[in-house]
Amino acid sequence: MFLDARSPILALAIPPSRTTALVTSAVVWTLAGAALAQDAPAPAVAGPDQLVFSTTNMNPAVSPGVDFYQYAVGGWLERVKAPERHASYGFMEIMGDGVQQQMKSVMAKAARDAATAPKGSPAQQVGTLYTAYLDTEARDAAGVTPIQSYLDTIDAVEDYDDLVRLMAGFLENGGPGLFAVLAPDADFVDNRRYVTFASDGGFGLPRGFEDVYEEPDDGLRLLAYRAYLIAVQEIAGQSEAEAARIADLTIGIERRLHAAKLRPDERVDLRAMYNPEALGELQAQIPQLNLTLLMESLHLDVPEQVIVTQPRYFPALSALLGELSMQDIRDYVRVRTIMAFSPYLTTAFDAPLMGLNQALVGISVLPPQEERALELVKSQLGHPLSQLYVENFFTEATRQQAIEMIGLVKATFAERIPSREWLTPETRANALAKLDKLSFNVGYPEVWIDYSQVPVTPDLVATVAAISKFNADRLRAKLGKPVTQDLFNTPESYPITINAGYNPIRNGFEVPAAIIQAPIFDPGMDAAVNFCRLGAVIGHEMTHGFDRTGKSFDGNGNMTNWWQPADETAFDAKAQGLIDLANAYEVMPGLSGNGPLEVGENMADLGGITLAHQALQTYLAAHPEENVVIDGLTPDQRCFLAWSQLWAWQGLDAALRSAVATDNHPPNAYRAVAPLLHLDAFYDAFSIKEGDPMWLDPSRRVQAW
Repeated sequence: MFLDARSPILALAIPPSRTTALVTSAVVWTLAGAALAQDAPAPAVAGPDQLVFSTTNMNPAVSPGVDFYQYAVGGWLERVKAPERHASYGFMEIMGDGVQQQMKSVMAKAARDAATAPKGSPAQQVGTLYTAYLDTEARDAAGVTPIQSYLDTIDAVEDYDDLVRLMAGFLENGGPGLFAVLAPDADFVDNRRYVTFASDGGFGLPRGFEDVYEEPDDGLRLLAYRAYLIAVQEIAGQSEAEAARIADLTIGIERRLHAAKLRPDERVDLRAMYNPEALGELQAQIPQLNLTLLMESLHLDVPEQVIVTQPRYFPALSALLGELSMQDIRDYVRVRTIMAFSPYLTTAFDAPLMGLNQALVGISVLPPQEERALELVKSQLGHPLSQLYVENFFTEATRQQAIEMIGLVKATFAERIPSREWLTPETRANALAKLDKLSFNVGYPEVWIDYSQVPVTPDLVATVAAISKFNADRLRAKLGKPVTQDLFNTPESYPITINAGYNPIRNGFEVPAAIIQAPIFDPGMDAAVNFCRLGAVIGHEMTHGFDRTGKSFDGNGNMTNWWQPADETAFDAKAQGLIDLANAYEVMPGLSGNGPLEVGENMADLGGITLAHQALQTYLAAHPEENVVIDGLTPDQRCFLAWSQLWAWQGLDAALRSAVATDNHPPNAYRAVAPLLHLDAFYDAFSIKEGDPMWLDPSRRVQAW
């Protein structure tokens, strides 16, 4: 759907998990369980193996001053074996597995009730879509017939105007983004108005694996992608020879366009993605595609100006189109269409997907059909599914506990800003003003999006198209009015997502219900554990408002410079300190950290644990009866250990290498320890002294927010 062209949530606490089904947009591993509501299905068992804080997860034989990661999580690393289907295994995957167990009964009930539930109710829609996906016999019998009309339309494309109309149609009906996307969204500079953003259309491989295009022709991952492209075409009836030719054509097209896009380290700075141009100027860069026709085909007003998010892309696209025949374009569009709709079609597509997963992340198994059905429902009906989730698994008491913790962390931040001597007085005042306006929403939206008029039927492709059109119509209805932003309405922020995302355009963040549960938050745990887990995640999000991207937006969420030159210089020096440390970290033999890409997340981690630890001290001062030693550990020790244990991780080298190249979040093992090294209290808590391997000289400790 075209309104997803550019997600406004650019700085997330936790990255998407790298597990399985990586090329299907319907399968994104972000579901998680939460605190249990009255009469809900029993929660999955959570204990030390599930990274609930425990001394059994430690390895006391290792000195904390020698290797704090092994000291904190060595017991878990030795005892727990990652399930075969997870290329990456940490708390996100653990929580995701837990909710799969919880939600099975909810989904099964929705499936049973779908036939009698009121039409358009969450139960009817969720149950119908879930059941339709599980009807593999019907899907296999249909083959690719459900998308035959799309394939016929592709075959009928004779010129560029036909192509533009096809591009618009796919943006409306849930098909692939092709070549270019023009979409309205809130302006970065004046978020009270809508502007049109112009961006690329995406590729066959999802973001996060685009570095595959940089491999040589004999690169193993590139060869696996080629094999996948061939296989999916053959399933759709293409001959082996033609499938091979089109696979090579596809890789050539996507390599060329990938080379023209912003690098991952460039994309983390929204200023690089904000390039105003007159529509005529952009049209001159891409004369083959009639941009006015594209807007009109989307039933949108033709703007005088657009915001180009990929400044090098459109000239490269024009040069490429000039070299391709119309048959080449049809062939490329056809394979992209098959790939986009394959999750809703025959299970014959599973085998090639497993082969590609094996090459990309080292996993050759797919989740069971029931779990993939859950992910499909989440991707298409995020709010209706979330309503059922919240009703069953999230209590108001848990929500209020989280709100109170967030308030204390925010108050701590407000206390710290006046003491930031590296800022000029004017910028300190501006920072306080921005923090004062920073908003947060917890659990779920006060008003759910009403999907009741969307026809959800056993026809998966038709249902996906109807949902996409519904979302496009909702956006069109907003245009010409003051900007309104739906809460908890992106895949990163649905209430059923394990995440927390700061939105610089709104100067606020959302904490989905799913993240407010064990092992991140556990009402049965002491304050030190909860503050230095959920509290640190909250502090992380607040810090994003003042990191490399967030500091470019004011308290109203508009992109403007509220800093003095001296502040910029001081900030850059602190950021450089974090970049240098990450670059020096050995992720695995021969692979170092990616400091420039990760600096925003590393600064947010530092801010998060710093704020959480200070907020904990404030809380304990008000509750001295809780300032006690537990299991031989002081509150400070439990705080820092709780943080490190949360980031315990096991995984495969292929997933880790790809993450370092493209993910702005650092590896878990780095996050577990790196931010602690800048806190004097950490060294005091574990008697770490100069000369110990974990010692970081005070001159290199970054004191930012």
